[in-house]
Amino acid sequence: MAREAVTPQSLSSRTAQRFYGWLRVAVAALALTALTVPTAQAGVEFVTRTGDCTKVDQIGDGKDLFIIAGPNVRFRVFGNSVDLSNPTNGFRIATDSGAGTVTARIVSQGRDCGGTGFALVEVDSPVDLTSNIQRSLFFKMPLGDESRLQMTIKAYPAINVTWVSASVGCIVKTGTFERLNQDHKIRITLPAGHGQDQTTCNERTLGARVDPSDIGELDIHGPDFNYSVSGRPTFMTSSQATALGPTAHPGISFLIDVAGIRALTTTSNSTITVSSRNPNRTSTLNLEVVPNLSNGFTQAANCRNLQTGDTVNVNDPVQCELRLAFPPAAGQLITFEVRDRLCVTAGAPNVNYNPASGIGTTTLTGTGTIFQVALRALGGTQSNGTSPCASLTGVQHTVGFWIGLRDTPAPDTQDTFRIRSLQ
Repeated sequence: MAREAVTPQSLSSRTAQRFYGWLRVAVAALALTALTVPTAQAGVEFVTRTGDCTKVDQIGDGKDLFIIAGPNVRFRVFGNSVDLSNPTNGFRIATDSGAGTVTARIVSQGRDCGGTGFALVEVDSPVDLTSNIQRSLFFKMPLGDESRLQMTIKAYPAINVTWVSASVGCIVKTGTFERLNQDHKIRITLPAGHGQDQTTCNERTLGARVDPSDIGELDIHGPDFNYSVSGRPTFMTSSQATALGPTAHPGISFLIDVAGIRALTTTSNSTITVSSRNPNRTSTLNLEVVPNLSNGFTQAANCRNLQTGDTVNVNDPVQCELRLAFPPAAGQLITFEVRDRLCVTAGAPNVNYNPASGIGTTTLTGTGTIFQVALRALGGTQSNGTSPCASLTGVQHTVGFWIGLRDTPAPDTQDTFRIRSLQ
């Protein structure tokens, strides 16, 4: 059989066929690679707070990012190429629902949390919102498309503030302390003689607690803050130990100026208003302080013998010193009670004492405020019929005193001394 002649034309045709065959194989291989090798998808993936990598919201979780209303609310938006969005013309905010001017900006960009790109975003919205609103953030990707992050901006919760603690024992003394109106009000009635009371007092604190209402999930709490307090009386200051977020339950401490409250001559009635960052979210407390301008004891009674102190020998005098707020020019009745009743007797003519009841009285008169109530220590047996009134080391006895009549079980002031036998 004759062989086909090889010419330049036939050679060119065969080369072209081989080239196009190889080209078809290469195209098919590239197409297969495109189908089997995963490609990175640009766009928003998750959100964190500014200081950690905990994901508070993720794209595709079926909910918005929940942030609190107000200025300077910051968070980090993570995702492939988010860090490449141009802060000037590659980022915008759009209104979804609700009235109110809301702005947003990209503060900075970088990579964190496993090398993922992020944008630090700051949102400014009206702090005095009364209802929630919705907005969307759009990040422009390198190929020109936009990635969306939906937000719900939540209004600050309503608050309820109540009195929860009090340490005012040395201010109230024989006065009264009441918590009223479901713990929204405190009434203090000062003891008689408070205006002249100069004793040291370190129990001078009232405590309140702020309870916000439940506003549901909140991913970004915004800046921590201290609640503002207004309407305090002039003798009081307040402080919050730690700045906290809008859903926390902080305590507020109210410190009383002891000299200031003791100096009251008319009733002080103060409505104290506590406000959150949203000035429309407030709650009120009430503090009423009622002065007592009648006479009273300014210091605790002090019962002792002038030579032997608070250990008194049998048959020796016991002088109980009382200090009044005002000079009793017209006379001031003093009632006293001794326990045990059979172990003392009256020590002066102006002192009346009944050993059957243990109750005695005296009337203080003069231009001074310091007086002595004279008693005398006795030996013998106590009213129980067995225990001695005195011993070689001394047996303790208590004397209580009241301004006026014995009108309360607890005395206005009291003191103790010991009766010692000499053999």
